[in-house]
Amino acid sequence: MPIAPPHARCQVQSLNEPLNELHIQPLDDTLTQPLDETFTQPLDETFTQPLARSLTWPSPQFRRDADPTRRALLRRASALTLGATSAALGAWPARAAPEGEAKAEAQAEAGVTEGRWHDRSRLRDIPWRLRLPEGDGAVALVVFSHGLGGSLDGGTEWAQAWAEAGVATLHLQHAGSDRAIWRGGLPAVKAAATAEQLVERAHDVQFAVEQLLKLRQDRNGPWSRVRPEALGMAGHSFGAQTTLAVAGRDYQVRGAPDLSESHFKAFAAFSPSVGHGAGGIKGITRPMLCLTGSLDGNPLGPERDGRYRRAVYDALPAGAKAQLWLEGADHMSLGGAGERGAGFGQRLLGRPRERAPERLAAHHAALIKSISTDWWRWRLLDDEAAMTRLKAPKGLDADDEWLQG
Repeated sequence: MPIAPPHARCQVQSLNEPLNELHIQPLDDTLTQPLDETFTQPLDETFTQPLARSLTWPSPQFRRDADPTRRALLRRASALTLGATSAALGAWPARAAPEGEAKAEAQAEAGVTEGRWHDRSRLRDIPWRLRLPEGDGAVALVVFSHGLGGSLDGGTEWAQAWAEAGVATLHLQHAGSDRAIWRGGLPAVKAAATAEQLVERAHDVQFAVEQLLKLRQDRNGPWSRVRPEALGMAGHSFGAQTTLAVAGRDYQVRGAPDLSESHFKAFAAFSPSVGHGAGGIKGITRPMLCLTGSLDGNPLGPERDGRYRRAVYDALPAGAKAQLWLEGADHMSLGGAGERGAGFGQRLLGRPRERAPERLAAHHAALIKSISTDWWRWRLLDDEAAMTRLKAPKGLDADDEWLQG
């Protein structure tokens, strides 16, 4: 399969003014000082308010490889709705393992390797973690994008389940919206909630696809197992927004760059949201799985439950969409980084985690694993048995819901 030429890349200048009101109470000094290195798990919500009214994009001729002059060409953001502007706390344990320990644990797993790519055109490093199934056969692969303030650990729980079913995962870490922002406290978190970061994330994904397609030509390397016709993408929260962008969301702004990636066959959006621009989601025609729950709200914004997240599924065109709704699941339930210490961020803000997500954690995780695994088996590998199982998934409680349309 020939490798497509690099996409035209465009950048967006981040706002120089504060974000819209986030509907939160003032915080104490805890978030105004650099955070301890042990806070390695993500703040995993993106944005639920309009970032700006309109956006002046750079010229369509402006490419990612024009980096030396790109900053001078950027224009002030003015109409892009990212689907969310108030950063909300997600799957962020209070005391996760230190970075070195977490990395050692990941690399100790069979089939897990890590590295770092450098995109010279953007002067940007892209850390990655490849998780391959056992064996030496060809595999489907899912690119996973973490949430705001996250890391390569985002989605680990789901990726381990996918690997057991023969699906590889390539975790990416996005500079500018990864865990490093916590060192600057809440102001840095707000500064990361920009259109520019969404565009950078989408470019990270596009660059990663280019790299893996090149690397798979080395028949002796691990990338050679990847089937180029069986690629998918998933992400949680800001990663879900990145997924929607890469899937082809139309931001309906003249001159906006194309952030889509044509090599992906299917997608999964964990805790997605549309913000104030649902119309552009109608243009996503490839298979999309949405996963959310009744308590999947925005801990820093006004939305206290997950009903507003249903709008993504509703806005998608009929034919290749699905949605898993889990009663009692909150934002952390969807992050895939485990339950260790979860809820620290919410406690810090005076919003203790409700008991239902903790009590139902095993139930939620089991359903997310089984349904998302069958989704990839069906959509990426044409597994008819998986397709049949998804017609009536087992294990749903009375108030859980599975939709296909």
